[in-house]
Amino acid sequence: MPKLGMQPIRRRQLIDATLDAINEVGMHDATIAQIARRAGVSTGIISHYFKDKNGLLEATMRDITSQLRDAVLNRLHALRTAAPASVCRRLSAATLMRRRSAARR
Repeated sequence: MPKLGMQPIRRRQLIDATLDAINEVGMHDATIAQIARRAGVSTGIISHYFKDKNGLLEATMRDITSQLRDAVLNRLHALRTAAPASVCRRLSAATLMRRRSAARR
């Protein structure tokens, strides 16, 4: 009988291990066995939570896009609540950096 509350922990563990494996060997060369070994679980656990490698990759991509969405929304919120002068300074600095970068090319 599975321990209660383990599903989110295991899923996070497996997604993190997937990202590590992809970072090291690439998506096509990352195997279920490598991912399971990195997570410290059996390969059967991956099948239990994600069905197969494609399911695990899909969950990993959803996790990445969710983190990206949250980061963008947080940044937009910070810009909306910042003082107008602060926003202008940041935009000016970004424009200047872009011009300098273009001039170097």
